[in-house]
Amino acid sequence: MPTTTIAAEKLSKSFSGTPLFADLSFTAARGLVAVGGSNGSGKTTLLKILAGLLRPSGGRVRVQPEVGPELTPAERRLAVGWAGPDLALYGELTAEENLRFFRIAGGRDASLAEIRQRLIEVGLAEEAMRRRVEEYSTGMKQRLRIAFARLFDPAILVLDEPMIGLDPEGRETIARAIAAARKTGTVILASNDERDFVEPEQRIELGNGRRTADGRR
Repeated sequence: MPTTTIAAEKLSKSFSGTPLFADLSFTAARGLVAVGGSNGSGKTTLLKILAGLLRPSGGRVRVQPEVGPELTPAERRLAVGWAGPDLALYGELTAEENLRFFRIAGGRDASLAEIRQRLIEVGLAEEAMRRRVEEYSTGMKQRLRIAFARLFDPAILVLDEPMIGLDPEGRETIARAIAAARKTGTVILASNDERDFVEPEQRIELGNGRRTADGRR
């Protein structure tokens, strides 16, 4: 299966002159990239830069298919799926309506059967699919965020604290989805919980303006 490579090239990010990280480089085409570090070390900021949601202070992110040219910013929006605690979906809409809206906005088919299958894969029951999202529990919202991140079958998943708010059953469901995604593409996962890092191919540690990037462990 063709792969898509994501490459961070000498990334840096500063706020008010204080660097969160600098000269950060790594390349991934498949597997799990674990991003660790203390609170405030820049994990969420790094993931948003990789997802194209924030601009770095220096360096660049390149997304390159195995065949063809580097992806444009517009193409990257469908090739890179992102979910994080601050991802807010439309509370007045149901889960089905949210995913159908974003599929149509992305120019893709939005059949109800496909949307329901995607929600089943993250453990949302049929009754829950038709409830307004503003009525959801924290764990249900988190499952929906993961479904949103996978909505366009992206080659690269960027997940910030994907297990937050989940019960043991929810953790197992999302862990299975992550395990499947890393076999065919790249999952970049930030967490404060070491249980979320299952034999990562790469590991990045942030903190005190520094970073380390290790190879396979």
